[in-house]
Amino acid sequence: MKYKILNRPDVKSDIINAVEYYKNINPELAKQFLYRIREAKEYILLVPFGFQIKYKEVRTLLLKQFPYHIHYIILTI
Repeated sequence: MKYKILNRPDVKSDIINAVEYYKNINPELAKQFLYRIREAKEYILLVPFGFQIKYKEVRTLLLKQFPYHIHYIILTI
């Protein structure tokens, strides 16, 4: 089955805030943060059921290198 990622409306602002924070520390760190997000989303698409459910139907994946989790649910339509 093929999956796609749909972001909730507040995801964009959360990412922008984090990127600005890391950019103030080091612009390369901000780029690395965005890379780690893309990497994690690609991995979720490869193995969507590969992570345990943390609460209700929500699964999480910790980003490499950064203290952020991607929270997601799998919807079947």
